[in-house]
Amino acid sequence: MGGGERVVIHSILAASKAGHDVSLLSEEFDKRAFEDFFACFGLFKKVTLLPFPRFRPNLGRRFLLYDRLYYYQRQFQKSIPRSEKFELVLGTQDVGYVPSISVPTVQYCYFPEYFEHLRTSPSSPLWRLYYRPARFYYRNRVRRVDGLLSVSDFTRVFVWKIWGRDSETLYPPCPIELYVGRTSRREDLVISVGRIVREKRIHLFIEIARKLPTVKFIVIGSVADENSDYYRWLESRSPENVSFVLAPLRKVKDILTRAKVYVHSAENEHFGITIVEAMAAGCVPVVHDSGGPREIVSEDVGYRWSKVDEAAKQIAQILGDDVLRETLSKAAASRAMLFSPEHFEKRIESLFSRYQNQRHTLLPQ
Repeated sequence: MGGGERVVIHSILAASKAGHDVSLLSEEFDKRAFEDFFACFGLFKKVTLLPFPRFRPNLGRRFLLYDRLYYYQRQFQKSIPRSEKFELVLGTQDVGYVPSISVPTVQYCYFPEYFEHLRTSPSSPLWRLYYRPARFYYRNRVRRVDGLLSVSDFTRVFVWKIWGRDSETLYPPCPIELYVGRTSRREDLVISVGRIVREKRIHLFIEIARKLPTVKFIVIGSVADENSDYYRWLESRSPENVSFVLAPLRKVKDILTRAKVYVHSAENEHFGITIVEAMAAGCVPVVHDSGGPREIVSEDVGYRWSKVDEAAKQIAQILGDDVLRETLSKAAASRAMLFSPEHFEKRIESLFSRYQNQRHTLLPQ
């Protein structure tokens, strides 16, 4: 229920508007809950669903990667109709799950981050041996891909470094339409939005709040069972001016329209859809100075920080100067329009046309 699913939604819409027939190959999922979460009612009437049972580990945690890769390819063979003549495959999951069919394939890349252990423990010969077959498999998958799309310029650099392939940057679709034209009385309120997991570094948001005890801070997010310990730890060490709202942002979007500042604490975030949503709602963004957020937040719309003290001073400056805040707020809302779903869909439509034209030029005359 994140950015990857938004890419799927608006790719389906773009293809349907262009008159293409669309099939969605995926694990089984709750269609009603999905459409409710993303407010995309009737989306799956536009597609042919090719579902397969959800993955369940059979070989234990030690062989989870190989178990999953094998399972997906086996299910692809069962689920893809042999009589269907597809013209293009758009991969929106990890490149390791590209189907083995002879069709032009474009892969949307969030970040080439597989084999984490080889980066965190590069001296371990055991991990290198374990991942050797997987690295060969992934290199083979990358070679099968005809085109690559990167979620940001930040990701594009790493796609080149790790895969040795150039890609085209295509920012993901951000649901700014939920906030355009909505106005509310602003409060001295600072918010952060995202899955409550360690990599989002919500604990730094709490440390910033501790330095501004008279300001109200709210975390909006969701907690998966495997991250419940982290959430309870955050709650136990949060000061009185911090509260948590466990709900989809779409259902509590009025909080965004009341807030003055949005803080993003994750380091080297691949993009940051919630930053754009907050900007569209008129919040001034204060984001970590790394990764994709650097491409979203320019100097004329907000602030970037590296240390907690720096972020706290930036927030205090915004809250203490209404003229500055209003200027940045208007500029942020204007810049958010560059990341609209319409912009994404136009780019995807042009991609479909490009491959369709290439196919026609290759057909026998």
